[in-house]
Amino acid sequence: MKYSPKLKYNILVSESCGLAQSLPYRLPCGFPAQIKSAPAGELRALAAERPMDGLILSSDELSIALDAAEHSYTAVLVVAKSETASLNESCARAGVMVCTEAGLPAVLPCFLACCARLRALCTETVSLKRKLDDARIVTRAKLLLMSRLKMSEAEAHRYIEKTAMDTGAKRREVAESIIRTYEE
Repeated sequence: MKYSPKLKYNILVSESCGLAQSLPYRLPCGFPAQIKSAPAGELRALAAERPMDGLILSSDELSIALDAAEHSYTAVLVVAKSETASLNESCARAGVMVCTEAGLPAVLPCFLACCARLRALCTETVSLKRKLDDARIVTRAKLLLMSRLKMSEAEAHRYIEKTAMDTGAKRREVAESIIRTYEE
């Protein structure tokens, strides 16, 4: 997978997993990462403060790992001292990767690919939500034009499109203006 040199992937590493110093040297050449380390007590606050693309924790911080995997677009890797079936099972259900430090070279490329893919999915989701919200507002404005000014659906659509083109405004801005004008 190619990584965009313009993007910096934000990876938060727990100090308790012991990788904060060595991780930059373990990353593949060309992977643009900004690595930040934090003590266990500050991890939740830092992860909530700004979105992280990746989170590397020790097995002692399993609740943070499971919470991040469930509530964010963050790739999560738990570095365990030894692999246990119960740890692997609970993490697998949540989509959290688990490995020992010895297994890190094999798992790290997959983790980084997950960081990149989740970032792309998050960006796409935000864009699609915005487009859907725009479509809802334009539809609401069309319905108002149809009910208040007795326009047909095609006429209301054309009115919004033409007003947007004539004024250089976006369709959403025109629709919001119509809603402000005709809604009580």
